[in-house]
Amino acid sequence: MILLVLLLAAAGGHAHSVQGQERNGSCVCEVNSTVWVFPVSKYDAVSQLIQNCQDSLEKLQTQTGMGEETVPDMEATLNNVTQRLERFQYLNTQGLYNALHLKQLSQEIQHLQDTMDDEAFDKDGEEAQQIHTELQKFQEDVDQMYNKNVFNLETMREKLRSLNNRIQNCRTLPQSFRSSCSECMMTNISAPVVTKLNPFSTSYIAGAWGHDTDADGVESYWIQHLASGHRLGITVRFYQTYEDLMAARNHRDESLTGSYTDANAIQGPGTIFHKGVVYYQCYNVPELCAYDVKTKKVRRLKLPGAGFNNKFPYCYYSCLDWTDINLSVDDKGLWVMYAMEANHGNMVISLVDTENFNVTHTWKTRLFKRSVTNAFMVCGVLYATRFINTYKEEVFYAFDTTTGMEDNMLSIPMEKVAASVANLHYNPTDMRLYMYNGGYMLAYQVYF
Repeated sequence: MILLVLLLAAAGGHAHSVQGQERNGSCVCEVNSTVWVFPVSKYDAVSQLIQNCQDSLEKLQTQTGMGEETVPDMEATLNNVTQRLERFQYLNTQGLYNALHLKQLSQEIQHLQDTMDDEAFDKDGEEAQQIHTELQKFQEDVDQMYNKNVFNLETMREKLRSLNNRIQNCRTLPQSFRSSCSECMMTNISAPVVTKLNPFSTSYIAGAWGHDTDADGVESYWIQHLASGHRLGITVRFYQTYEDLMAARNHRDESLTGSYTDANAIQGPGTIFHKGVVYYQCYNVPELCAYDVKTKKVRRLKLPGAGFNNKFPYCYYSCLDWTDINLSVDDKGLWVMYAMEANHGNMVISLVDTENFNVTHTWKTRLFKRSVTNAFMVCGVLYATRFINTYKEEVFYAFDTTTGMEDNMLSIPMEKVAASVANLHYNPTDMRLYMYNGGYMLAYQVYF
C-alpha cells in the first residue's frame, strides 16, 4: 500500500490515501483512475494561448521591422519641419504670441506723446488734437489694466500701431503729398506691353530693370542683373532709347564697384534707378546705398532693425533669397520696404528724403512680409502681390500711407511668364509697372 501511494504521488504530483483489505496474504484495494486523467482541455487552452502569443510576437516583429524602415523618413521629415519653423521662432521669442509687458506698453505710449511734441507737427490741427486725446485715453486704459489685472495686450498693441501710423501722417508734409492721386486706388493692370529676355543670359533669373527720366529730361532704360548665387551685382546697363533696349544695342555699362564683396556692392534684386542715382541695398548690411552716376560717389543710409540676409524675404510661393529690402519710386518720392522683428516680421514702409538721404516717415503695416510675392508703391499706396500659378500673379493687398487704411480684399490679376518675381516697381512718368520675372523683363500699364 505504501508503494502504491508513492507511485501515485510520483505520477500525478499529488498523494491520495486508499484503503484496502488483506486477502490471501495480499493487500487488495480499489483505485479510481479518473482522478489522474491527463487535463486535455487545459492543455489545449494553454497551447492556443502559446500560439496566440507567438502570432502576436510575429506581428510585433513585423511592425518593428516596418518601423525601423519608416523611422529614418520620419526623422528626415521632422528635421525638415524643424528647419522650416526655425525661421519663425523669433515670433515666439519676441512675444507675438505672448502678451506685452505693461511697462513696455506705457513706455511706447510715452514715446508717441514725445513724438507729438516734436516741432515737425502741426499741434493745432484737428487730427493732432484728436490723436492727443486718444493717447490720453489710451494711457488711462493701460493704467486700468494695472489695477484690474485684466490684460488684453494684443488689442492694445494693435491700437498703438494704428496711433503710430496716424502720428506719422500728422508730420508737416508738402502739400503735393496729399494730391488727388492719393484718393485713387489702382483698379486694373494691363497684359504685358513689353516682354523681353534680359540681354545677359537666361541664367540671370534675379535682377531689376526699368525706365527713368532725370531732372534734365534725359530718358534711359536700365537693367541690373545679379550674379554670384543670384545675390550680388556690381554693374548697371543703360540704354538711351527704347529701340536700343529692344535691339540690345548701343548700351553703356556702369560699374559701381570692382568686387562683388566690396562694401558698396549691390545685394538683392531690390534696386531702383531714379533721377540719375542707383539706389540699392548695400552688401551684407541693412543699409541703403545711393550711387550717383555722374559724380561716382556713394552715400549710405542705415535702416535700424531692418531684417536682412534672408531673415524676411518674399516667401509666398517659395522664398526668393536676398529680397529682404527693396525700393520703389512714385510721385511721392523714394520708398524703402522691409520687415522688422519689432513689428513681428510685418512690412514696414519708409519714405526717404533723397536730398538729405534720410528717412522722414515710417509706417508699420499688418502685412507679414513672408506671406507675399512682391510689393510696390503707387501714389503713396503700398500694393502687395501673391502667387496664383506660374503664369499669374494677383495684387491682393493695399495700405494707404495718407489715410493709414488697409485693404486685403483686392483681386487684380497680373500675367507673367515665370514663377518667381525678383523685382516689381512703378514708374510715375509713364504710369507703368516694371517686373523682372525669372530672367524676363515685363512692363504693364496701370489704370486708376
